[in-house]
Amino acid sequence: MSRAASGHKIWRWISSQAEARSVVARSRRTRIRAAVCCVLLFLILPTTFVSAAHADAFAAGSRAYAARDYVLAGQIFLPLAEQRDARAQTYLGVMYLHGQGVPQNFAVAAYWLQLASSAGVPTAQYFFGLMHDKGQGVPQDFVLAQAWLNLAVAHAEPGQRNRWALIRNAVASKMTEAQLEQARRLAYEWEPEPNLALNWRLYIPR
Repeated sequence: MSRAASGHKIWRWISSQAEARSVVARSRRTRIRAAVCCVLLFLILPTTFVSAAHADAFAAGSRAYAARDYVLAGQIFLPLAEQRDARAQTYLGVMYLHGQGVPQNFAVAAYWLQLASSAGVPTAQYFFGLMHDKGQGVPQDFVLAQAWLNLAVAHAEPGQRNRWALIRNAVASKMTEAQLEQARRLAYEWEPEPNLALNWRLYIPR
């Protein structure tokens, strides 16, 4: 065999080996991508199902509340509130505030409304501000009342804003200018705390 033919065979063998390695590498990359996709589906699908179930439960609770079936609404909202759903926490807080489907308990109402207010729900902030104004479940504090009411009015729906503003202004009429300035500063510097720890000792009177 001539040197040229031998060199040609060697080159073909090297090329075939390189092609084989390329095929193996492509196959390995394909298997890795498939495995990654399976893992992502495993992580995403349960979350999707849980989120859909959570949304359905909240909607059912809202319908029960609107129908004045407060006992059922409370049963639905409690597990959602414990999962840090600030809307459900707001409903529960208002229900305990007014004794709707649950025994009236200002301390428990303040607990749930404080969590929802800290997460940034305007309705919760409005009721939590009123509780500070009246000293229900929390020490009476006009500065905190004004701060929470100020935040609530700032983010209120158009149909609620005027009425809430009247309440805020009524509280302001009982305050000194120094207290009003402090309340404005607190509202201005406020930031949401959606991951505030669940702690049943909050606002329980000693």
